[in-house]
Amino acid sequence: MKLVGKVAIVTGASRGIGRAIAINLARCGADVAVNYRNNKDAATEVMDEIQALGRRAITVQADVSAAGAAQSVLDRVDHELGNADILVNNVGEFFFKPLALMNHEEWRNVLDSNLSSAYYMCQAALPGMRSRKRGWIINIGLSTVYLVRGAPNIAAYSIAKTGVLILTRSLAVEEAKNGILVNCVSPGLIDTGYMPPEMIEWMRKRVPVGRLGRPEEVADAVAFLVSDKASYISGANLAVSGAYDWEDRPTTYDNEVHTLFVGQDES
Repeated sequence: MKLVGKVAIVTGASRGIGRAIAINLARCGADVAVNYRNNKDAATEVMDEIQALGRRAITVQADVSAAGAAQSVLDRVDHELGNADILVNNVGEFFFKPLALMNHEEWRNVLDSNLSSAYYMCQAALPGMRSRKRGWIINIGLSTVYLVRGAPNIAAYSIAKTGVLILTRSLAVEEAKNGILVNCVSPGLIDTGYMPPEMIEWMRKRVPVGRLGRPEEVADAVAFLVSDKASYISGANLAVSGAYDWEDRPTTYDNEVHTLFVGQDES
């Protein structure tokens, strides 16, 4: 999966899945822009690791869930690394709470960080990709076949990720004539390295293959879909989940589950 000569942008790349994706793309030969919102030190570490692989890398601070920020990211990348060939929309906050207990700010944050951010970044990246008649967009989704059904306790998150999948499939059709491939990679339960042991055990019991996924396994799926080996794949949703489906989640809301899940975001 050789990506030499390509420039990639990965949002929310300072840690977790985004970090693994950024580093793996560099291992495959791409130069990488590491987007982050707050954690400058962690983003710098990712940049340093990429540069140690012999690839070019920069960090780009921006809250891409805010309208207008996406274009500044593209402008910075174009100026310092060159035209962006690959866009990975990874950033997105997870949220576990009944709809009746959510406040308006929480609702907006979940939709903006997961769905609006992907829309803003795609809109900013597409003109350049169209002009060059090539491009690869990967959106990070949610591994379930029931996204359009009711989803207690993660309703806002499921709604946002359903939108991401619709965005992916719509763009795949609209941009096929422009040589742009658009796909979705949907992780299941992934050990990002920041979860307490009780959370890992709680999650592990629910995965059919008997273990949590690794960020590197999600990163491998992304690298495949932006490689020449996937040149006829567009509009797909590739689940990296060990056969786990988010529809199998608990349907009751309690303090234990809330404590385990709240705050698990990629930024």
